[in-house]
Amino acid sequence: MTAAAARQGARIEVIAPSGAHLSLDAFDAALAALRARGHSVRCHVAREAWQRFSGTDDARLEQIHRAAQATDIDAVMIARGGYGLSRLLDRIDWALVAASATRGVRWIGYSDFTAFQLALLARTGAPSFAGPGVSGDFGVAQPDEFMLAHFDALMAGSLLPVRWVEQHPAGAPRLVEAVEGTIWGGNLSLVAGAVGTPWLPDVEDGLLFLEDVSEHPYRIERMLHQLMYAGVLARQRAIVLGAFTDWKAAPHDNGYGLASVVEYFRSRVSVPIVTGLPFGHVARKAVLGVGMHYRLSLEADSESDEATIARLVPV
Repeated sequence: MTAAAARQGARIEVIAPSGAHLSLDAFDAALAALRARGHSVRCHVAREAWQRFSGTDDARLEQIHRAAQATDIDAVMIARGGYGLSRLLDRIDWALVAASATRGVRWIGYSDFTAFQLALLARTGAPSFAGPGVSGDFGVAQPDEFMLAHFDALMAGSLLPVRWVEQHPAGAPRLVEAVEGTIWGGNLSLVAGAVGTPWLPDVEDGLLFLEDVSEHPYRIERMLHQLMYAGVLARQRAIVLGAFTDWKAAPHDNGYGLASVVEYFRSRVSVPIVTGLPFGHVARKAVLGVGMHYRLSLEADSESDEATIARLVPV
């Protein structure tokens, strides 16, 4: 018996609520990879773009509502991120999506899907899952094994704990024995953009996780300032930073970079800031239950004075 046959496959509906395909070959390969893992995949995603989007606003909205009404699926995945969900937030039937989540349908994605996940949590309290997209994570020659383990666990109905090593200058982080709270967040640009709107969840004592792509550290700092000045950061139990990738240093940075941003905010907020979460626009991607309860713990690494062992565990 093959590994795929040994698994009980999930029924997955693929939607494209945001950007147009970057590669149809990668998308087709990703669908094949999901099916090879034993999953039944249903897809009505258009292959032609409309402007920079996967379809018109009406067409993309219809995909979301059709998936939310389906009673014969276990999960909804996004073809890719990009941009587009912000145009739909005031037109989505959030009660319909929440009813789908209550039936056990797992809505999975990241990047631009953060806008959807924040709004769903803010409007209904329903959970979703920060995790892989179809094309970017399954349309590659060799999907990441860490990501696959987390995805397989979710398809089987559970969430894996996340463990990672945080590298830092000796004595930099303020260790906490353990903190618990609702985990929420996602792409920093989308979280910051939701400030002052009905789409930002009012999470007290939460675990806020953040990541971004192609944003210079000064832009990351500016968005974190927005969250700080809005009082969002101070209301959390911890801030957990994932990957911030694909940015280019400027000649006049003079050593300023991501580490500078983290050091600065550690001096400005009393909330612990933990770095290195395996999540973001990277291959090694955990699956996190957005809106669900987690415990975060940190402990010194016995093998290094410049490392901390972090654990993020659903409870």
